Amino acid sequence: MKKFPKAHLWLIIPFLIAVIGFYFSYWSTFKEAHFHQHLHGLTATAWYILIIVQPFLYQKLKMNVHRKLGIIGVFLAGGVVFSAMQIIPNNLTLENVSENLRYSFIFADFVFVFGFSHAVIMAILHKKEIDLHARYLFATVFWVMLPALSRLIYFPLLISFGFPAPISFQQCIYLAGGLILLVLCTLMILDYVKEKKFYTPYILVTISTIIVLSAWNYFGYAEWWKTFSASVLK
Repeated sequence: MKKFPKAHLWLIIPFLIAVIGFYFSYWSTFKEAHFHQHLHGLTATAWYILIIVQPFLYQKLKMNVHRKLGIIGVFLAGGVVFSAMQIIPNNLTLENVSENLRYSFIFADFVFVFGFSHAVIMAILHKKEIDLHARYLFATVFWVMLPALSRLIYFPLLISFGFPAPISFQQCIYLAGGLILLVLCTLMILDYVKEKKFYTPYILVTISTIIVLSAWNYFGYAEWWKTFSASVLK
């Protein structure tokens, strides 16, 4: 029996979180979005779809198609990273967002873009080691999940209760981060129960998520970070 028999089904969940989470900040204003927003939104969406399709093809033994899509995926991942780096400077001019929160966003975005890039590169390097290859690719959805899940929690509250919502966006960040860590820990426990080992892809994204949540406020208020970010991104 092939490994990860239901991975493609489980991966539909983060795909829906991403699509619904970014509905109000991208999909609902699709016509007004600028080029870099479209590049990021469409490449990221295509990446999520690819991550769902690839394990399905693996299960169906469609390896030739799997490999060809893998090559396309390298370019898609490059588009996700390139477009993200073009959008990060927009955090400096976000409306209705406090200055401190803007710089926290920039810090988190840099960490997650680097982590996503690392996961993709490692998946390529370990393409013949199915256990690592698959988990590095699965990990890519967790590297980019915090922004989507935070929005999915916050915007319905904002629509239902108006501003200010009962829970602030910053609190939604911590809540979303906690849920992501819970899922990651569950995956690692399942791996250990089945194989008596922990896998690096999940460990890295778990540690990085903890660091981002722990340092969120610090980077929002640190003057050196504000000066550095403003000089680099403007």
